[in-house]
Amino acid sequence: MDVRQFVKRDLVRLVSIGVAGFSIACVSGIAQEGAPSDRNAAANDNARVRTNLAFDVTSIRPAPDTRDRSFGSTGDEYIAIGEPLGMTIMLAYFPSRMASKDRIIGAPGWVWNDSYDFVGKVGEADLPEWKHFRQRGLMAQNPMLQTILQNALADRCKLIVHRVPTQVDGYALVVANHGPNRKNLVESKPDDVIPDKALPIALDGRMVPILSHDYPVLHFYQTSIAALVLEMSGPAPIEDRTGLLGKYKFDLMRLGTDRVQSSDWDWAPLGLKLIPAKIPTVNIVIDHIEKPSPN
Repeated sequence: MDVRQFVKRDLVRLVSIGVAGFSIACVSGIAQEGAPSDRNAAANDNARVRTNLAFDVTSIRPAPDTRDRSFGSTGDEYIAIGEPLGMTIMLAYFPSRMASKDRIIGAPGWVWNDSYDFVGKVGEADLPEWKHFRQRGLMAQNPMLQTILQNALADRCKLIVHRVPTQVDGYALVVANHGPNRKNLVESKPDDVIPDKALPIALDGRMVPILSHDYPVLHFYQTSIAALVLEMSGPAPIEDRTGLLGKYKFDLMRLGTDRVQSSDWDWAPLGLKLIPAKIPTVNIVIDHIEKPSPN
């Protein structure tokens, strides 16, 4: 089942790093360690999200068989048109780039076989937060979107879940034998100039995507290693085990397009390397779910 990207900005990013068109087939809920400042920033973002968040208007209706399918978020709403409810459940619990049908256990057949038109309208008072979290990109957790979807599913479908720990195959990003290359991995300064073309990524990093086939390089600014592994994860997850703190300015060149993070990207100039690793994550077990109540 191919993922339908949320916004054009994220599609541009995915094309630039060579993973556009991937399938939802991997992992979910990965906990990244990162620098203390990154962890604190993420914790503060999560803390500002109200647990009782709700859409201003929620509509869930059976979809006509002839309806075109669409899936994503706009400036003020979430939509899943002609999609199985399982797509929304995945997004309610997992970062979209690492969501997987296999990570949802115990779902009745209709969750994946029946199509619905799901539209959630965000209230005006919640729009600033909604727009803030939409800038995070596809790998980072979006606590506002997840909270508001979880509440909508609990209200309309009586959804109850619990989480169980598991492990998946992925990579660990580590420092190479000779240490980080400080010529190419440069600590950021507060007054560093960030190009207008730089896109926001997780944990307040910035990245200029690949703009030319002749020069397939990503340019990062004010980016922590924790933010880097979030951006570069998918289809397999990457965990930061470098121990490098702070934020950096650096480039990362693409070598191939096989969607294999260890060989598609040239980590060596940064003094870093990827090694195979087991990555902790979670599965979601559905304890109870009902077909959506009428609008």
